[in-house]
Amino acid sequence: MRSFAGLCERRGEAVLARRWLDRADALENALEHSAWDGEWWIRAFDDDGRPWGSRACDECRIDSIAQSWSVLSGSRADGRARQALAAAWRELVREDESLVRLLWPPFDATPREPGYIRAYPPGIRENGGQYTHAAAWLAWAFAEVGDGDAAHRIFELIHPIRHASTNAGVARYRVEPYVIAGDIGSVAPHVGRGGWTWYTGSAAWTWRLAVEAILGLRLRNGRLALHPCLPRAWDGFEAHVRGPDGWLAIRVRVDESLPPGARELSVDGAPVRDAEIALPSDGATHTVELCMGRP
Repeated sequence: MRSFAGLCERRGEAVLARRWLDRADALENALEHSAWDGEWWIRAFDDDGRPWGSRACDECRIDSIAQSWSVLSGSRADGRARQALAAAWRELVREDESLVRLLWPPFDATPREPGYIRAYPPGIRENGGQYTHAAAWLAWAFAEVGDGDAAHRIFELIHPIRHASTNAGVARYRVEPYVIAGDIGSVAPHVGRGGWTWYTGSAAWTWRLAVEAILGLRLRNGRLALHPCLPRAWDGFEAHVRGPDGWLAIRVRVDESLPPGARELSVDGAPVRDAEIALPSDGATHTVELCMGRP
């Protein structure tokens, strides 16, 4: 809603922009009042007003989407963001099984009717399996709060080649190791089995996770914004970005002498204060250097 309001403002639609900003504020206030469950955000309410994704639920106690989008939506709930993400990591990320579950526990024996999702067996697709769209969103949310280690670790768990790097992994995964699987099973006998490969939606989000969230290379109104969120083991990276006519040769380096959060940005050796860099249209290659403090 706030992004759409910004578009309205750029088009001169001030009344429409104000309407959507007011709606966003009202919705956010309602969420703050009704959707916080003490450690994480409730996922939904049924027709009787009872919650899903609450500690009071035997099935679907926690859902990853509500935790991720409490951050990705740009809400004001910053004080609760890290607590919600920590709960999602504890309850949903299974490093021993190389999985990031969508929700847990899956729907199985509850007398309540959650709808279509229950058509899947427990641990398959949306019903408590890894739904890779949501796994990428969770990693992106960690990047947004500055936790490059968690963001990169989830990326590694999503990466298909990691599921098929051993003979045992190949036998368990059972799908192509060179494309993203849209889902991965989480309940025996299907733990670790991939499904719905060539699934471009989750592939695109995983690409954006790597390039935009972790490396921090983001297009903003035709210019390049550079805001990396790197794991602590990295000392930096290099990248080349093509513009309309020319290239940006980018080098990001972690400088131990700088305080956390500090940034020193230059283009062709000249310091730059702008947060965004123009893409080249002169046919040349321009050197971009970013020195940043250790995360």
